[in-house]
Amino acid sequence: MRFFRPAATALAAALTLTALAPGAAETATAQAGVAQAGAVQVGVAKAGAVQAGVAKAGVAQAVLGDIRGGDSFVVQGKGRCTVAFTVRRGTTGGFLTAGSCGEPGDVALTGYGGTPIGVFQASSYPGDDHAWVALNPGWTPRGTVVALGTERPVHGAAPAPVGSRVCQASPVTGWLCGTVLQRNATITYPGGTVTGLVRTSVCAEPGTWGVPFLAGDQAQGITSGGTGNCATGGNTFYQPVAEALSAYGLTLITS
Repeated sequence: MRFFRPAATALAAALTLTALAPGAAETATAQAGVAQAGAVQVGVAKAGAVQAGVAKAGVAQAVLGDIRGGDSFVVQGKGRCTVAFTVRRGTTGGFLTAGSCGEPGDVALTGYGGTPIGVFQASSYPGDDHAWVALNPGWTPRGTVVALGTERPVHGAAPAPVGSRVCQASPVTGWLCGTVLQRNATITYPGGTVTGLVRTSVCAEPGTWGVPFLAGDQAQGITSGGTGNCATGGNTFYQPVAEALSAYGLTLITS
């Protein structure tokens, strides 16, 4: 994790903010063909069981597995990130994640040296912090969010007002809940300033970049950064999902 001081406009008090984007140290440890211990395999079918499926127009293809919000993945040559919410553009399925996770053309994998999931189509960071990845054939986007085995449906994307209860679905810490403290927050990372974020009372931990936020069954946002940690307390900031959907002309996939 990288630590920094926010600009004066970021918060009323000078807090140490944690940029949850992939770090150089993690990137340096990534070795092709080696699955990192504990790496979460995103929606992969049971080991060795590649199932036959039927593609459009009757062409047979392999069914690789499901993709859900909260699933972990690795950006080839970079680091680990998380699927925020599944989306669709026309007939192409995909998912949203943090803009700091990758750039157009980057490849998303199930793990270090793992199976390709899809390719980054667009990304915005800094300024915003969102990106979308188009899935390769064989992967099925589902309208749910999962964290450490507990799966919840997504039924829409109505924004939660200040004071609302929201929950973060992290593959690292599981479900963590708190309240919306501020909308239209601004924070400055080493890579630049991000505006229009939502500040929450949910604590932040390493490995949670791109993690989804829900309010009940309503998609809220994509984790961008945070202050402190879950041992001492802190805040997490998320990029509103509605902005990302609008920016790329995407439709949220629901249950």
